[in-house]
Amino acid sequence: MKQLTGGAERVIRAPLEDCFALLADPDGYPRWHPDLVRSVEVLERGDDDQPIRARTRLRVSRGPLTHDFDVVLAVLLAPLRTVTLTRLAHERRDREQFQMSWHLEPENSATRIRLALDATLSVPRLVPVGGIGNELAREFVAAAERALTRRG
Repeated sequence: MKQLTGGAERVIRAPLEDCFALLADPDGYPRWHPDLVRSVEVLERGDDDQPIRARTRLRVSRGPLTHDFDVVLAVLLAPLRTVTLTRLAHERRDREQFQMSWHLEPENSATRIRLALDATLSVPRLVPVGGIGNELAREFVAAAERALTRRG
């Protein structure tokens, strides 16, 4: 098992409400970040019609190495503040973990978006993972900014 952590942040010229709407909609992730998020299927919605569980296929590709991860994620929303996507274990002995936490703060006429990634994954011992977490977080934040810019 290898630990993978990372983070990125950026101030985006978009209203807080638009940023939250984009990040709180897992169905939309493949449209604005298709290189990493290959597919999403919402499995369960709450009474407010917000997603609370989703099946996701993620593709991580670095150099000659490519790996697809099929995960079921719990979606936890704190309106206009945070969006947290957490991998649900397949079985009791499953030790792999994955969590993405988006944090939003209004900043003048823009929004500060911060993303924290934290994962413990079964990766072959000889595969280096140093810096990948920060790189993935930067790519996610940049993709969100592009999507929000196109909307505006």
